[in-house]
Amino acid sequence: MIDFKIIGKRIQRARNALGLTQEVLSERIGVSTNYLSKVEGGHERPNLELLGKISVAADVSLSELLTGVVEERQYLQKDIADMLSACSPEKTRLIYDVIVRIAHYD
Repeated sequence: MIDFKIIGKRIQRARNALGLTQEVLSERIGVSTNYLSKVEGGHERPNLELLGKISVAADVSLSELLTGVVEERQYLQKDIADMLSACSPEKTRLIYDVIVRIAHYD
């Protein structure tokens, strides 16, 4: 059985981690602040489409919202992508070459 109170707490935690107010998040996902408040409190049951919008807007995976399991690989990939976006094309190529060598190392 799905526990919407727990899902609501996870949404609230993700929102707070980004420093977003309920008003800002509700605008981003296209619902009223009152409705989002009820979702976070477990009094409303958001459908999968809305949960998907929340996951994108709150920068949290849908599976984490539903299960509470943080997928470390996703965070690592995001961190790596953030670092790469700040690198020059030459440095990005060098990093790629290192990754390829490590991946093929036995």
